[in-house]
Amino acid sequence: MPELSQDTLLYGASGLFALAILLLLVSLRLFRRSRRDVFWRRRREAGQRGWRLFLLAFTLMLISGVTCASTLVISAMRNDEEPDGTPTVTGLAAEQPLAISETSQAGAPEAIAPTATPDALTQTILLAETPTSLAEPSATSAPAEAILPTNTPLPPVTVVVTVIATPGSTPTHTPFPTFTPHARPLVSDVTPAPNASLEITALDDEVTDALLPVDPATSFPAGTERIYLFVTFENMTQGVLWRRELYRDQELVEGNSYLWGLPTEGRTSFFLGSDPGFAPGSYEIRLYLGDTPTPISRMNFTIDAPDTE
Repeated sequence: MPELSQDTLLYGASGLFALAILLLLVSLRLFRRSRRDVFWRRRREAGQRGWRLFLLAFTLMLISGVTCASTLVISAMRNDEEPDGTPTVTGLAAEQPLAISETSQAGAPEAIAPTATPDALTQTILLAETPTSLAEPSATSAPAEAILPTNTPLPPVTVVVTVIATPGSTPTHTPFPTFTPHARPLVSDVTPAPNASLEITALDDEVTDALLPVDPATSFPAGTERIYLFVTFENMTQGVLWRRELYRDQELVEGNSYLWGLPTEGRTSFFLGSDPGFAPGSYEIRLYLGDTPTPISRMNFTIDAPDTE
């Protein structure tokens, strides 16, 4: 059983280590996607998943390492408890050359000298451990058996490792009651190119698979939950800071800063969302490039009031 338990721990540790390596490879792939994906939302989700898998892989590696170490400690302790050799009968007989008297059927005592036999070993051990019982022998007493100590292996050590991870929170959209600015705004050392452009070309509440508007408009019905803004860009630089702000009736209700991760030029789409739907009113979207306070592009839209009929 001890050998079986040790082998089971080793197999379990090997399995945990293999699983940890697999999760580590998946997390590295997600980290790569978080840097190269076209859409910022998918990059953010890939980064969050990558961190979760990386923490899980690190935990599994730690557990497998502790399990292997525990197995080695148990094996070393069991080897230390094993006797180096067996005692010889001649040594015991030489140290205590005493005769054991037993009463025969005729009543005359007979001297039994210790010899190098299993019986002599038993008698010598009994003489050393229980001298009182041997000094007063009885004809009816049954010969006692010597109980030699046995090696009892220690039970396997169970180590529980608890790792508490706090992954990044998933942003949610609110109906914009108030706006709280970021405590730590993003900063970038990359300076925008002089001829860089970032322009909103259309708005829509739907988008095609080719990232094109279905029916561009600037007025949307009550209850609209998502507004797509379609953007063209040129001469952009990787890592440059850009910002997006949303105003309702000239009041700031949302603002976010990002680092540019798309190609130098092309077109794409972003969206603004609210789970219960945008409140009725007049809205304006402003885009900024770098630290300049002047918008590089802006566009207005309205949300109609709900029908009271």
